[in-house]
Amino acid sequence: MSNIVKTNGNLEIKKSEFIVKARYKLNPLAIKFISTIIGNLKQTDEYNQEYVFKINEFKELTGQKTNRIYELLDEATEELLNNPLKIPKEDGGFFKANWVSDADYQKGSGVISFTISPKLRPYLIEAQQRYLKYKLENILPLKSGYSIRMYEILKDYYNTQSRYGNKVEKIIEVSKLREILEIPKSYQYSSHLKQRILEKSKQELKDHTDIIFNYEEIKTGRKVTHLKFIIQPNPKKLQEQAQKIKPYLKSFKTFTDYLRDKWSGNLKYFFAGLDPKINKEVYFGIDDKGLLYAITTEFEFVNYNAVDSKEKYMKFYKVFKNSELWQDLLETQTNLIEIRNNDPEFFKLLMKDVADILS
Repeated sequence: MSNIVKTNGNLEIKKSEFIVKARYKLNPLAIKFISTIIGNLKQTDEYNQEYVFKINEFKELTGQKTNRIYELLDEATEELLNNPLKIPKEDGGFFKANWVSDADYQKGSGVISFTISPKLRPYLIEAQQRYLKYKLENILPLKSGYSIRMYEILKDYYNTQSRYGNKVEKIIEVSKLREILEIPKSYQYSSHLKQRILEKSKQELKDHTDIIFNYEEIKTGRKVTHLKFIIQPNPKKLQEQAQKIKPYLKSFKTFTDYLRDKWSGNLKYFFAGLDPKINKEVYFGIDDKGLLYAITTEFEFVNYNAVDSKEKYMKFYKVFKNSELWQDLLETQTNLIEIRNNDPEFFKLLMKDVADILS
């Protein structure tokens, strides 16, 4: 059975670190095309699942104001079929595959269908566990494929290192960046890489995405060998997001009311961290009176009085207000103990993000 691909700017794209750091080069429309497919993937899909695009919907989504949409899609599908990505493996080898195994367009049908390369699917589905997440609307206006790749690379670093909206600094070797982006060797640093890729990406991300960046050149001798990227939220997007803030996050009171309504007495744990007062990792739940309680990894129970509960609620509010990932976990009533047991690596990332919140 075919899956009709959902196409809207609010679609959440989840890409695993395998894909974010893979070596490949595609034109902008091809990246937007495959990103939309990735946003529609489900773990329950068959390996030979067919994904069907309604061409007019995709035209509207990408803002194509030309009657050449079929020609442009033909070029995009050609790239997906013939420009493979190369994923480094831990043993020093690599996995190489085309993005799709086939593309089928019947003239006059108004749709185009794809099948994902079967051996590539596990690398895409891995995105459901440890992933870069962003809204599709961030990359739709970007006109350069390099800008889209730079956005994903820097957004990934920002998401994994950010602490509640702070700046993130990341040093990347120029040679490594060239490799990931598959920048031609003929591109000189100052005239090509700097002006056509870095500066253009910097401006495009500032104009259209939820992050901005600056960079500093680091030289070895007289040659620029490393770049230090300084990444932070885009103030323009923050202002837009503030106008669309979720109702339960509008104030401390609405947040605590929401928590108590959804989590009181359900014997689930919505937050975890190191409690410095007892120097132990604890998992937080809410009792029938709206007060916090916790369990340690040694199954010891800790009860918090009204004063301590309020203090911790304030810290929780700061975390959830600044993290879509934690919001997702809260809204889906995901039990933190289940995450710890079923996906310890992902749990470590969560704990790293809140390492200092309870101190």
